[in-house]
Amino acid sequence: MSADARWGGARHNHATESLAELQPLRLRLKVEVKRDPMIRVLLVDDQPAIRRMLKLRLGLEPDLQVVGEAGDGLEALRWTRHLTPDVVVMDVDIPRMDGLAVTEALHLVAPQSRVVILTMHDTRPVRERAREAGALAFVPKQADEVLLLSAIRHSGAAG
Repeated sequence: MSADARWGGARHNHATESLAELQPLRLRLKVEVKRDPMIRVLLVDDQPAIRRMLKLRLGLEPDLQVVGEAGDGLEALRWTRHLTPDVVVMDVDIPRMDGLAVTEALHLVAPQSRVVILTMHDTRPVRERAREAGALAFVPKQADEVLLLSAIRHSGAAG
């Protein structure tokens, strides 16, 4: 049996055919290859200076984008519903609705958003309440910035 018979009987220019087959594949690969997605972050803290500092620091990271800020719990709910961030960095001690109550409510309002608690209150009861409320990570404000960045990235990847 000849080579032509094994490949369907007709004689083809395999080099040209292979190039023609590769062109659509190359186009498909360009479309299917995606850059690492940007993690969209909402900052929630009642102190404007803390929010400004966090926004400046997170702005230095190529994969993090601060999409909004809130100074109290009700603003946090409203902005999370409107902006649908991947990660909400939440202080515990905020006015109009504490951060743990907001964290719990976010599971109903914006289940796609993950919460990272960032607080001065690094105690076992607060950590347990944060976990029960559904926070994905807990970072004391006294901690190194690397811990916060890692928690945000981990939480963003979990979504």
